[in-house]
Amino acid sequence: MAMKNKLTILLFFVLTISFNIKAQVSIEKELIGSWKVVNVHLLIDKIQPDQKEKIDMLEKAFLVSRFVFKADKNFSFDFQFKDMAVKKGHWKYNSETKSVIVQSWKDKDTEMNKLLEVVVKKEAGKMYFLIAETFFELEMKKEK
Repeated sequence: MAMKNKLTILLFFVLTISFNIKAQVSIEKELIGSWKVVNVHLLIDKIQPDQKEKIDMLEKAFLVSRFVFKADKNFSFDFQFKDMAVKKGHWKYNSETKSVIVQSWKDKDTEMNKLLEVVVKKEAGKMYFLIAETFFELEMKKEK
């Protein structure tokens, strides 16, 4: 009986690992392509009056931005504010944080010098990107 329990636990563990790997590969494959922002959700309730104009400006900029994930791990983020845009980045999916890390190609094998981190959330058939260290949740649509 003890042997049967050990085999059951081992089988459960192997199936769980297999499912997690398939889910990661699925998200990575799904990300490949060009994404546009269709809606911007502000994740804070109260905005200081002096920040309202800046937030409105960023919201408008996000609505005309593009996130491009290529199969060869090239990444670009076309954004109105050039200091925030990324032209020739490298992307990788982190299954633990459910986020995409964007770095320069020279830093791709390290955890250093992140240019951008995007938490990927799929909910009710919609894809959302949460830009780390901001209070914006972007509702995304994959371009054909």
